[in-house]
Amino acid sequence: MKKLLALVLAAIMVLAVAAPVLAEGETFLWDNFDDRDPNNKPELAPNGANMWWDNWQNLRAKNEDGAIKIDYRPKAFDPEDYDSEDDYYAHAADWMGNWGEAVNMWALDGISFCKYLNIRIKGAEGGEEKSLILYWHPEDAKFFSARFSDLVLADGSHPALTTEWQDLVIDLEASGFPGMTNAFHIYAFAKCVIWLDEISFSEAVAPVDAASQQTILDGMTVPETGKAWELPLREYLAENE
Repeated sequence: MKKLLALVLAAIMVLAVAAPVLAEGETFLWDNFDDRDPNNKPELAPNGANMWWDNWQNLRAKNEDGAIKIDYRPKAFDPEDYDSEDDYYAHAADWMGNWGEAVNMWALDGISFCKYLNIRIKGAEGGEEKSLILYWHPEDAKFFSARFSDLVLADGSHPALTTEWQDLVIDLEASGFPGMTNAFHIYAFAKCVIWLDEISFSEAVAPVDAASQQTILDGMTVPETGKAWELPLREYLAENE
């Protein structure tokens, strides 16, 4: 009996050692856009996971020195296209500028929910955060969105884009987002131009069992905030006038 117990304990120790452990400071890359042609979706994201789809709607985009320049051009209200302004706002998913990617993050070894989202970004004029919305829908099962200017950074401040590169460290829980996703968008409800250089997640807080969708969904502890076009876009646009 003692011999059997010893063998069981030894097996448990081997499994514990074999389990993936995030090294301090390790990050999960989403995309770094290196040599990324917006007109040709790669099969694999730079992290090695499948890229299921990408969106480049109501915008112009090109790669500049390993970064993506996104010129958002949301469609203005035209009474010939919509029955009324109310109808226009009800179909905001059609007219807003939409950059987005779906990457199978759950398939990565050692994938974890993380505390921070890191975005290297700059704007053409500064102040573009007032026109942008961060939007996720992991597994198309839950929906999270927030105006970019309302995101909370690691130091408790809010993003303020400039014409210089910034590395935004976004506190996900404080900003109302779960610690990982496989569907990631940055929408624009007003014309603006930004550059994206790298997006990643950091500071793992809880491992994700990629074999279990239910485990993935259970790991999302923040309440849903809804879809991007359910935010008060009419009021946001009025602020920009």
